[in-house]
Amino acid sequence: MPDTAIAIAPTETPPPMHPMDPRRGENLTPMFGAFLCWLLRLEPMTRPAITGIAIAGDSVLAATTDSPFFDAHLGSVEDFERNLRGWGEACGADGATVDGLVARMRRCGR
Repeated sequence: MPDTAIAIAPTETPPPMHPMDPRRGENLTPMFGAFLCWLLRLEPMTRPAITGIAIAGDSVLAATTDSPFFDAHLGSVEDFERNLRGWGEACGADGATVDGLVARMRRCGR
């Protein structure tokens, strides 16, 4: 019997590259996905797309392709920070990357 080489396929699925990739999980809301696209500077995959973020007090507000006036209330800063950290953990992102995204979000209020 001749020797045969057996190719073993990787057992792990490669990490998704886009925040709207369905492998990210079913708990990703469309608005959080739109927020991630804006934050990561990716092509938006939802409509309306977010064109800018502002922080007012404890609220994350967004300007969108439908309204440039930062009148879309997305939620609290603490919720978004918690969600960003959870998203980073689920994606296997390193802590420095997630900290940088949180800092970028928080700078939007200045």
